[in-house]
Amino acid sequence: MQFDYKEFHIDASPLDEGGHYYARAKIYRRASVGGDKFEVKYSGDLGDYPSDADAIEAAERWAIPWCDANSV
Repeated sequence: MQFDYKEFHIDASPLDEGGHYYARAKIYRRASVGGDKFEVKYSGDLGDYPSDADAIEAAERWAIPWCDANSV
């Protein structure tokens, strides 16, 4: 799942490995309106979950507070 939050773009797409879904997030800062994005933070694995929806929710729970703490 990808979405914009504040001045960031969050990619909370889980990794599917043999029936387990690993939560992870990449956070990009938008350079400007219509500008290229550049990566700011990569979470690494945030745990494995039984469904992609659970993994996405875990990644969002990590990413949103990170964005709040690092917003300008």
